[in-house]
Amino acid sequence: MSVQVTLSLPNNLFEHARDLGNATKRDTAEVLADALAMMWPTLPESPTANLPALATLSDEDVLALADMKMDETQNNRLSELQSKGKQASLTEVERFELLSLLQIYQLGQLRKSEALAEAVRRGLRKPLAS
Repeated sequence: MSVQVTLSLPNNLFEHARDLGNATKRDTAEVLADALAMMWPTLPESPTANLPALATLSDEDVLALADMKMDETQNNRLSELQSKGKQASLTEVERFELLSLLQIYQLGQLRKSEALAEAVRRGLRKPLAS
């Protein structure tokens, strides 16, 4: 389910979203919605507000989260952009894409570490040796 909203954006923000949409062959509204969805969990008031509490998940789901990996396509693109960034400068669109993919990676790692801690708490995994 989605809701249509009308926003007033600064010209430069809209232009960046439009450029990214053109570069990735996506609609500008979709780019903006995805950017908002990616950034929302990073707000200090609610870092994981849209995710179910780990305590409510089944053992199977906790273990699946503890073992999760970044989507292969996203991971490959992240590697490409990081490599290119070391060799040459990235375009503005590529920098935005890299930052977005890094955000996805970091949020995934956070969720994975929380799931690992929950798995240890439940006795599903042994704690790491110190």
